[in-house]
Amino acid sequence: MPSGEMVLWLNGSYLPLSRAGISPLDRGLLFGDGIFTTLRAQDGRPLHLREHLQRLTASARALNLPPDLGQAGGLGQAGGPDWPEIIAGLLERNSLLRGPARIKLLLTRGPAPGPGLPQAVRPTFMALAEPYQPPSQAEYASGWRLTVCREGHAPPLAGHKTLNYLYHLLARQRALEAGCHEAVILGPGGELCETSAGSLLVRSDGQWWTPESPFLLPGVTINLVSALLADMGQPVLKRPARPEDLWRAETVWVLGSLMGAMPVAEVDGRALPATLADRAALARRGLFA
Repeated sequence: MPSGEMVLWLNGSYLPLSRAGISPLDRGLLFGDGIFTTLRAQDGRPLHLREHLQRLTASARALNLPPDLGQAGGLGQAGGPDWPEIIAGLLERNSLLRGPARIKLLLTRGPAPGPGLPQAVRPTFMALAEPYQPPSQAEYASGWRLTVCREGHAPPLAGHKTLNYLYHLLARQRALEAGCHEAVILGPGGELCETSAGSLLVRSDGQWWTPESPFLLPGVTINLVSALLADMGQPVLKRPARPEDLWRAETVWVLGSLMGAMPVAEVDGRALPATLADRAALARRGLFA
């Protein structure tokens, strides 16, 4: 990034941030009518891009957005841009070819009159690449403090990573105000879902499990870590749970595409007996290899 200004990819062109813009009538701006995904790049290589694009495509289909978002398609048209090539161009233009970086892909309906979810005639697609500073080794070793957010509950569209992300930000803010790192989000019936920015992986009585609820995002990292554990003879179950199941757990990890596996030291002020930080480090190596 010789000029020091971020370069992004917007609707087919690489642009410096100061020259990029969208219509004031874009429904992503007006209504949060869009979806996104965030992934990590390591030394110039996007990690688990296929899985992120598959989830993005599933959400696009469910929300009547252009679904042709595979590696060789985009903007709802055949022969569209190649996402690995786009991301490689972003990483090079922003001098992010060494170390970790954050990649964000974002799709909105664009300007589209009409009620409901009208056809996206001029969708907006944007890709960004930024530096990413992972948690320190000391933070991974000591673990995070979580608190259960009891202000509101997961939104109905929690299964999609939509641009209407305000509740998750509110939950994280409440956690920070409480002196914690992350917030645990509950469903409308008080059931355990996820955190504001990650999936929950829990170990009780020697058995790994993850919450089951229609009000959580299908996490890319939880699926990958579950596969790693299964290969080690430690299957991960899905089961309905409540906050007290976290309090009684042996081990809790928060999983995310950027940070990998973060051990949890305490939930609502209750210390957990085993963070298994060494196993979390092994999981991160498997994810970021």
